[in-house]
Amino acid sequence: MAGFEQKWKEYKRLRNTFLLILLGGVPIFALGAVLSEKLFHTTAPASVIAMVWFAAFFFNGVRLQLWRCPRCGEWFSGTWWYNTSFLARRCVHCGLPKYQE
Repeated sequence: MAGFEQKWKEYKRLRNTFLLILLGGVPIFALGAVLSEKLFHTTAPASVIAMVWFAAFFFNGVRLQLWRCPRCGEWFSGTWWYNTSFLARRCVHCGLPKYQE
């Protein structure tokens, strides 16, 4: 059962990283645009920041969506056609409640 605890910590880390990237995007864009305009008189560096943010958002989002249930090993939040994302309260395959040991 100790394996479940480690897996749930991994899930929380993935979820928190995803939310941090999601919520941090707008302030980072704004700061990047202002600084690049002041320093370089162009917003091109802000576009690069936006592309890096989008890549990080996409990569972490996919990892979170494809996270596997500690009990059954299937995708925790969905199937190939249905996904409840990080809002899932239990595994859609075996019914393991979120964060249960």
